[in-house]
Amino acid sequence: MAIEKFIRTMGFIALIGGIIRIGMTPSSLIWGGDSDPELLCAFIANIFYTVGTFGIFLALIDKIGKFGYFTFLVVTLSHILVTCTVWSTMLGTSPWEWGIIKSLEIGSGLLGMILFPIVILRAKVFPAWPSIILLIMLPVGFVPFMGSWVATLWGVGYAALGFFTWKGKTASKTIAKSDVKFSS
Repeated sequence: MAIEKFIRTMGFIALIGGIIRIGMTPSSLIWGGDSDPELLCAFIANIFYTVGTFGIFLALIDKIGKFGYFTFLVVTLSHILVTCTVWSTMLGTSPWEWGIIKSLEIGSGLLGMILFPIVILRAKVFPAWPSIILLIMLPVGFVPFMGSWVATLWGVGYAALGFFTWKGKTASKTIAKSDVKFSS
């Protein structure tokens, strides 16, 4: 029961992270890209994403296999690196000066945001629409004048996954059937 409560709590954190991520879009449209309000939303959302992703993946733990574990590591690394680069931008330092770190951030972010929804779709635990939104988010960023809306899609997708994990509508069944043993 304790692990289920932990998973649900992490799902709630992912839900809050998604809502905060949605706040990037109006901040960007009102104050411009890389404005203080937009960066603050990005920074806080990434912290919540990093923590909340544990709940989403634990809810899928018996369905994801090695591919899912690899994806979890890539997505978590991506969230941590994005948090660091957003922080450096907030401090007035260009993350592009980081060289290889910025390349790792972009590479892990792109790979993670492609693999993450695929793993969730393959697990067939959550409804498909949040994963589809996350997959649509990537090409939308390349459409002129739509870049600010990527954060909304990302936030809606993550908030939905967090909500489904938090409410335990599917996660509790998955964990109850899981053969995974957690020792203290």
